[in-house]
Amino acid sequence: MKKYILGSLLMVSYSFSFPSHGQPSPLVPVQPQVQGCIGDCASCHQITKEEAKKILSKKFDVKEILSIYINNGFFEIYYKNSKGEKEKINLFFGKDMATREIIFLDDK
Repeated sequence: MKKYILGSLLMVSYSFSFPSHGQPSPLVPVQPQVQGCIGDCASCHQITKEEAKKILSKKFDVKEILSIYINNGFFEIYYKNSKGEKEKINLFFGKDMATREIIFLDDK
């Protein structure tokens, strides 16, 4: 009886050890593979004028946010400074980096 139980346990554990029909084993956690954005950027990435002003005011002279456009990987934000001049800044989707100009390396 012990041999039968031990044999059954070994067969069951062996069947869960290897993927069957291309499927991952239930004992191995599978992490989804996300490789960047797919589709419309606005479906995942959003920012309000208030949030943009709060973030950008830490480093830039932002009096009023005029408009925000979503571009490939960043928010293009137009604002007025305290002198009333219109300026543009690009805020990356991570909301932790900004730059005045984006240089695309694949443009010719």
